[in-house]
Amino acid sequence: MAEKEEKQIRCTAIMSLSEVGVHIGRKDKECIIKWLTGSNITIHRSVKLVYIYKVDFECAIILPQVKDYKKKYPTQWEAYYQKTIKDEALFNLIMLKLEVDINYMPTTKVKKSKKDEELFKQLLS
Repeated sequence: MAEKEEKQIRCTAIMSLSEVGVHIGRKDKECIIKWLTGSNITIHRSVKLVYIYKVDFECAIILPQVKDYKKKYPTQWEAYYQKTIKDEALFNLIMLKLEVDINYMPTTKVKKSKKDEELFKQLLS
């Protein structure tokens, strides 16, 4: 029971902008906000508190490392990544984020003319 509660608390843990600044080495509030928006992290505001979810921050910090693994070890990057991370929930979240990047589909469709099809047939033969 305690393990389940710990996972739930971890997923809902929050960080203030000053805490984020300490981790990324910035003190200026505008710089911190620019970094967060550049990393696609949603900034939440309540009455007196501006915060982000810690799990979103951890994903943004780890994602570049995982992308490096994908470049260096194209066939075994998942195994390398899984060995470096201890939190299974964070592992699964990063994998979901990468699926979004991998499954990109173009939004425009190019129409082929007869000339294009003839050229295509010539190139195939």
